[in-house]
Amino acid sequence: MIKLPSKVISLLIFSSISSSFWAIYKVVFNLFLGDIGYTNQFIGQVTSVEMLGSAILGIIIGILGDKIGKKKMLLISSMGFGILILIRSIFPYKFILLFLGFISGGVMSSRTLLLNSYIIDITDHSIRGTAFGYNFAIFMGSGVLGNFVGGYMGEYFGLKATLYITGICYAVSPIFLRKISESTGDKNISFKKVFDFSEYNKDERYIIKFYLLRTIAVAFGAGLFVNFGSVIYRDLFDMSPSLIGISLSIAQFGAAVGSALSPILSKRFGPFKYTFILNSLVIPLIIGLGFIRIPLLFIVLYALRFTFMNMTTPVETSSVLSSLPKSRITSINSLKNAANFLTRSLAATIFGVVSMLPQGYTYLFLISSVFYAIALFFMHKLFIPLKKSGILNKLYKNNS
Repeated sequence: MIKLPSKVISLLIFSSISSSFWAIYKVVFNLFLGDIGYTNQFIGQVTSVEMLGSAILGIIIGILGDKIGKKKMLLISSMGFGILILIRSIFPYKFILLFLGFISGGVMSSRTLLLNSYIIDITDHSIRGTAFGYNFAIFMGSGVLGNFVGGYMGEYFGLKATLYITGICYAVSPIFLRKISESTGDKNISFKKVFDFSEYNKDERYIIKFYLLRTIAVAFGAGLFVNFGSVIYRDLFDMSPSLIGISLSIAQFGAAVGSALSPILSKRFGPFKYTFILNSLVIPLIIGLGFIRIPLLFIVLYALRFTFMNMTTPVETSSVLSSLPKSRITSINSLKNAANFLTRSLAATIFGVVSMLPQGYTYLFLISSVFYAIALFFMHKLFIPLKKSGILNKLYKNNS
């Protein structure tokens, strides 16, 4: 067992607290919109606008993170997101939901990219793979608690009251960052430098290219259904909020356990083989979701797909970010974030239209499986320079 330094542990505590309340928000907010009369099409539009904000504002926040410090930006984004939850819950009018959804999406998405970059700053190769694995496991594990608690809170205290509690707690969560030192900023970073790929060598440009292409393929495939898990369970099986929370928690629990084990499994089987096999298994599982309408079996397949896909994320993220210039990590990650959410924004709009059709969910899952297959091809290309450079061995060397 690798012992992590106190600064990493403090960051993981903040991650667990904020992740829990984010998960509560995620499972409750769409149900809240549906409960007050909004259609799936409008819910899809709201999610689309949020992801558009994630893409555009995410780049700005990422560059500011490199420029003035990641801790400052984590503080600003966390407090901002909590306040926006409160405003959108108190005044759930169409214009406010859409306008503030754009801002909300930007500050919501920035937490993950800032955290990932901060871990690179405060770790070396000997503990980085483990730190990424634990952070993602905590993110998923907190989601178990968030989904479970959020479902029950929404059912027994009311959806709006649950959102009030979530907004307040999320806004004060940065208190757990107070003992962590600020990262060193780069005042010379600018939008021009971020998009000037001539500053990177050939292998770095290759990695960035396929990292972004894979992100786009996965984002479109996932964007067709992942953000609408609570809506899908309600539409297909007429589940109550508490049962929806339990169903989503099962998936989160599997991903949490898998992520915690990812450093061990990567060392045991090799990071590439481990990642490639699990990503391959995701494709038939998604196809199965398009046709199976037995609630228990659907929940199992949904959980396995979610688990296999997400338990490989720490390996891929740590390997890619460790292969790129450290001073540009947050900015590069913000480009990936932008590609992810721009694509998910488009997919969310398509969800709102296609889900209303007869057999709409079957079409959505089948289209999604095609894009996951494309993403698997891009992943194979991405790992070529990672294997060649030896970074995989440095991060996941088997010392047994």
